[in-house]
Amino acid sequence: MLGELFQADLETWKQFLSDRWYVLAIALVVLLLIVKIVKTVVKWLLVAVVVVGVLLYSGYSLEDLRVDKLKELGEQIREQAEQITGQAAATLKREVIEAMAGEASSAVYTAGEDGTFTVKSDSLVIKGKIGESEVSVSYHGAPLGRVKVDETIASFIDQAKSAS
Repeated sequence: MLGELFQADLETWKQFLSDRWYVLAIALVVLLLIVKIVKTVVKWLLVAVVVVGVLLYSGYSLEDLRVDKLKELGEQIREQAEQITGQAAATLKREVIEAMAGEASSAVYTAGEDGTFTVKSDSLVIKGKIGESEVSVSYHGAPLGRVKVDETIASFIDQAKSAS
């Protein structure tokens, strides 16, 4: 038990000392009283009991403060954030596809002289260059970035072209 306590890293001890300094101060006063008053072997047994008691009492275990435990917690938070981001992206993609399906007939296609085009509907704006495999997509004014032209986007662009 004591071997594990001394193998804990320095940051763990600093955290413990900063959080529980008052317990250490009381223990020091008790130790000084024991050393002054008791004059036998019992004195050293009492000193040992107080020292071990202070080491065992921390309000939380030293294992909870270890850096590797904090790293594990950070990894769990990162994984959850990735899951939430993935779910949000899937939901947004579904909404964009639904908007394309519902707004294809009212979409307006405009072509630029330099080979660029823009398709605008109520909630979508798609900008790209004729012949390229990627377009820029904005949904409700928020840019979603560049995406590959798939069958759904190509169909949306073609419907907007034929309607214009």
